Amino acid sequence: MKQIVQFIEDNNISEEEVAKAAHMSLRNFRRQIHSENRTQTRIVLILADYNHQSIDSIFFDQMYNQPVNLEGLTWTQVQDIMKLIHPELFTDIKRSSKFKDFEYNLKNDMGDRMRFVREVVFSLSQTQFGKYMEVTRNTAKYWDEGQINVDKILKISQRTNISMDFMIRDNYPLTLQTQGMSEALHLAVMTNCVLYRLRNMKQ
Repeated sequence: MKQIVQFIEDNNISEEEVAKAAHMSLRNFRRQIHSENRTQTRIVLILADYNHQSIDSIFFDQMYNQPVNLEGLTWTQVQDIMKLIHPELFTDIKRSSKFKDFEYNLKNDMGDRMRFVREVVFSLSQTQFGKYMEVTRNTAKYWDEGQINVDKILKISQRTNISMDFMIRDNYPLTLQTQGMSEALHLAVMTNCVLYRLRNMKQ
């Protein structure tokens, strides 16, 4: 992926060291980073940690506002925030019927995090989310199982503003990256987050 190759070049990162840390041959490592659809998540995780940066910062160079941390909000409040940012996901797509109760392991299961984004944040079935992301239902099903490469996570983040760090990293809070978010929208989102947290503290 061009963003990864550029990141390595700009920061003078040793490909040999990263390949070793990823437990793969240098040849395989180079094949993956130069591919547009085969790069494994562990590579970008290692690169970001190697340079003490977020994964989002590797791929988004126009995040002029701080990321938005959604910790402390109820899931209904999270949906209200997302309606401000992506109203098309709540007006153009018919909502799914109520999902079955499911215990999401957000701390260390990437598949559960992907399923959580689809089911809880956006209330979409695999078919609906697949249609929005322009993939098949089976592909969306694989994502729910954690079978997803970096290019697809990037596409999801671009279309939903859900942080790549949340989707890839273990023990990372639900966060929004702010690429393409105007100052006015960012202010509205941050203001609502503060008001929701204050309301929740009083309850």
